[in-house]
Amino acid sequence: MKKGIEIGTILLVVAVAIVGMIVLGKMRSPKLEANGNVSNMGLVLEYQGVIYYNKYEKGIFAVKDGNETRLTEETAYCLMAENGKLYYMTVADFNNVVIKSIDLESGTVKNIATVYTSMSKFFVQNQWIYYFTNNGENGICKMDSNGENETMILSGNVQDFQLEDNEIYYVDETGQIGKFSLKNEENSVLSEAAGARKIQVVDDWIYYYAQEENALFRVRTDGKKQELVSVLIHHETYNVCGKYVYYFDAENQKIARMRLNKSNQCDDIVSLESARTKLNVAGDVLYYLDKSKDESQNYQMHRVKLNGEKMQDVEY
Repeated sequence: MKKGIEIGTILLVVAVAIVGMIVLGKMRSPKLEANGNVSNMGLVLEYQGVIYYNKYEKGIFAVKDGNETRLTEETAYCLMAENGKLYYMTVADFNNVVIKSIDLESGTVKNIATVYTSMSKFFVQNQWIYYFTNNGENGICKMDSNGENETMILSGNVQDFQLEDNEIYYVDETGQIGKFSLKNEENSVLSEAAGARKIQVVDDWIYYYAQEENALFRVRTDGKKQELVSVLIHHETYNVCGKYVYYFDAENQKIARMRLNKSNQCDDIVSLESARTKLNVAGDVLYYLDKSKDESQNYQMHRVKLNGEKMQDVEY
């Protein structure tokens, strides 16, 4: 009897600890890890133990246990996954993109909708697709996963946005950061400082590159606190993941990382030949774009360990 009570007590303690971790935000949602990738064209996604990535520009590939399988030959952006389907954007023509899905079990590719947008990003949540349109009235719309029932949610000349659960965090045309609730349609300003670019929502913070200050800042998702992250980050290409910010050092043409809350602790990851790049993370691997060795395209995908250790590069 005593042994049963002890086991019951242990189970109760474990349950309380798990609930406490959830409340404190220590159990990180997979979506939070992907937010930085979405801000970097969404070229890589880890979903159910498989890494999906855009082998720039050879198509979408799935990687599992070191084996690669090509799913489509299209150049895809903003990889998203939900309910066994992989969603992505591909360019149709000037400012028109097609949102598509791939059934990961059958391999069936479905054209969902052609949208007129200036953003290479969208979000999928509960079988609804959220995206920015500048076809007539500008704003953030939603449609169902069949491309039907399109509805304008937030009108305005939005420069960037991120969907997190029932909140849309966005940057307006002045560079101010706002929040729109999908539940009660309440719209509020979180930061009145102008010039915010490329937001990333991680835990209870919204990270953003401040163009005028030429530095990385963050503001609480409730707007109650705003602070400088680092003056070393002078570019809008960055990715907040785990304890680090991975960023593009344009002046020295390299990728580096900075430990959060310790802006003086920076490490070089890899030097680049190109003057532009995108940074995507999956597991302990950093995927990035650099100058192509193939004259038929400008960039190729490469990869390196997050700590800078070399690994087998992407084979073309």
